[in-house]
Amino acid sequence: MQQPDNQSALIRKTEGAFFSGPLPQAQELQKYNEIVPGAANRIIIMAEEQASHRRLLESRVIKSDTRNSTLGLIFGLIIGLAGIISGTVIIIYGYAIYGVVVGGGTIASLVATFVYGSKQRKIERERKLQS
Repeated sequence: MQQPDNQSALIRKTEGAFFSGPLPQAQELQKYNEIVPGAANRIIIMAEEQASHRRLLESRVIKSDTRNSTLGLIFGLIIGLAGIISGTVIIIYGYAIYGVVVGGGTIASLVATFVYGSKQRKIERERKLQS
């Protein structure tokens, strides 16, 4: 028995490409333009509009966070002053223990809220840095 000398082999070549960012590579844009004239320009305009939209949303979030922070400080001040004034009035009327509890409790709750909020912001910043 004689075996044939010619052996055939099946070779498969797989090629892939990956890019990251708002725009494909220049060669890809050129291919899009060959298929659909003007497609490259439309893709670039779409990426520019998306970036502009993202910046607008980020700006709104920052303004909203600033406003919320300012309102929180104002209301915290009002609550703190109301608690201290109430505690002082209660002490003046002869109920020293109750006055200290009201005034001190108000201050303690505001401090606890501030500390908790600071820790939460720190945790959130760390999460953003990790991702």
